[in-house]
Amino acid sequence: MRHRVMVVGSIGMMVFAVMGLLCSSAGRAAEKEFVWAHIDDFSGPYAASTEENFRSMTMFLEERGYKIGPFKVKVVTRDTELKPATGVRRLQEVIAEYNPLIVSSGEGSPIHIAMLDVIKKAKGPIFWTDAWDTSITGQNGNRYSFRWDTPISAQFEAVLNGFLKLFPETKKGMNIQIDHAAGYDATRTIEGVFKERGIQLLKNQFIPPTATDISVFVNEAKASGADVYIVGLYGKIFGTGLMQCKEFGLSKTMKVLSATGSIFTLRGVGSDIIQGMYFGDHWNHSISNEWSRNYTEKYRKRWGVIPGAKGAAKYAECQLMERVITQTGSTDPKVLIPALENLGEFDGPTGKEYISPWQHQVIHDFLVLRGKAPSEKKYEDDYVEVIGKYRVSPKQGDKGFEFDRTKDPL
Repeated sequence: MRHRVMVVGSIGMMVFAVMGLLCSSAGRAAEKEFVWAHIDDFSGPYAASTEENFRSMTMFLEERGYKIGPFKVKVVTRDTELKPATGVRRLQEVIAEYNPLIVSSGEGSPIHIAMLDVIKKAKGPIFWTDAWDTSITGQNGNRYSFRWDTPISAQFEAVLNGFLKLFPETKKGMNIQIDHAAGYDATRTIEGVFKERGIQLLKNQFIPPTATDISVFVNEAKASGADVYIVGLYGKIFGTGLMQCKEFGLSKTMKVLSATGSIFTLRGVGSDIIQGMYFGDHWNHSISNEWSRNYTEKYRKRWGVIPGAKGAAKYAECQLMERVITQTGSTDPKVLIPALENLGEFDGPTGKEYISPWQHQVIHDFLVLRGKAPSEKKYEDDYVEVIGKYRVSPKQGDKGFEFDRTKDPL
């Protein structure tokens, strides 16, 4: 009887041991997969750039069979509808259900600032944002968040300095911006650059985000005697505004300069409108480096169109995550974040780039572009030529950049 009890006990121990091994194997198998969530404006006014952004992420993962290093990648998507409350709710739902390693998003600074607060409190996941509000890598940033796109203040500083290097005879300027935080952020930067260069800023014009017409403002600019009209418009009013600049003949009396000029926005405007105008952008497919040539060809082959800066940004971010995951063999943010901070220089969309470790901003060149006439185009999407570039590298302690993210506890 005693022997039978011992046998039963031995069998029980073996069963528990086998179960333990199975559970351990299941646990290890679970560790071999992580979730990458893309929470973005899939249905709102920035849906076109969201589509480009997400296409690049999809293409990157397809090329690797949805694996990065030894880990399988599961993709989860949610729509913010460009609403802060919706974005926050969907982020919280995804964190609770999937515990993602990475969350990425491309549009809407108010949404991203709200999401940053959730990520800071939750201590993760790693967040790649491409919204433009300067504070995202400043006072509203945190150690879990990174950005490739240049913040709005750096965009205007870069494109203005790059433009003024090309046209040093500029003496007077007018400025039109959307009446919200980004517009005021841009205006402060413009005022600073003009003051430093001794250029007179004749007037700042502000229009509501819902504006559908700027003809009154364009007429005022035309009569001002300015050498340059700086245009900070986005969404539908971008095309309308440039069209009215053209109709009022501004390009004949002054230079029209927009700090943004991505291909998906220029497609909706057309070369007959933008010819002779000037633009800034984070990246353009015509840049003559190996990264841009390879990426553009792969994207065109996969999706049938030429990509813009939003797509390039996302592909670069995917490469950076692959690099640190492969390098460390880890999916622990506490391991990956220091690895990103210490990555050093790498080849990116604009050439040699690096992550500024103290603010988590990728530092890269910003481009100055000239709008081509229809007769200059060599193919359908040949809207602009790159005529200059400028790099802005904020220093710790500059206004808006006081925080050293590497000192934030993980």
